[in-house]
Amino acid sequence: MIRYFSAALTLTFLAVFATGAAQNGDKWGTIVKGRIVWGGDTIPEQPVLKVTNDQKHCEEKGPLHDTNLVINPKNKGMKWVFVALAQDPENADKPLPVNPKLKDAKKKPVVLDQPRCLFTPRAIAVEEGQDVIAKNSSSVVHNIRWAGDPTLNPGGNVSIPAGQSFEIKNLQAQRLPLILQCSIHPWMQGRLAVYSHPYFAVTDENGNFAIKLPPAGKYRLVVYQESIGWRDGAKGKNGAEIDIKAGAATDLGELKMGGKK
Repeated sequence: MIRYFSAALTLTFLAVFATGAAQNGDKWGTIVKGRIVWGGDTIPEQPVLKVTNDQKHCEEKGPLHDTNLVINPKNKGMKWVFVALAQDPENADKPLPVNPKLKDAKKKPVVLDQPRCLFTPRAIAVEEGQDVIAKNSSSVVHNIRWAGDPTLNPGGNVSIPAGQSFEIKNLQAQRLPLILQCSIHPWMQGRLAVYSHPYFAVTDENGNFAIKLPPAGKYRLVVYQESIGWRDGAKGKNGAEIDIKAGAATDLGELKMGGKK
């Protein structure tokens, strides 16, 4: 009798445990991924930049090209596009649920280098509480100026000698990416996005992005590129609705952006 009672208790415990695990798994997806591609038929060229200072160093490996809009000619993938999750506009003030694995993860600083008179990478993204290390691995003096919403990110302007770096701290989330510039080399431009959650990415050279451990359910995908703006124009600032699968990957496929409509 005791043996049967013990077996029944064990089965009940396993059933409850399995139900709890299933419910917990229903809260999160494994990944949201996709590819941002150029929507036009013709791929724009990257203009040659006019270098007016430190020409010998800046052009020692050839002319510099504008990196404002970088499109892979082989597959139309768009590089350095910001992609992030957001709530429905009606719940815009409600924080996104954050997976405990990401909430407790240590946030390493993001490195922004200036090796040859261009910001590398041109577009970076961080979460609030995450610092940016502005590095100068070149042989000439550089400067970094960052500016955003003055009520959230008053910005700064710092010279960085050759081989040294400067740490940008206390960044706050804001809707538009901050502007990055070098006052010594004015053609140097970049963008820095700051989010209040960990669900963001910057596309690679093929336009790919991946956002890990997202909350399951209906959310919005917000896409921004510095020369184009929001994907789908002004209405795109609130993103497009997506349905994130629980316990599985959500593949959004190719998402077109830019080009003539």
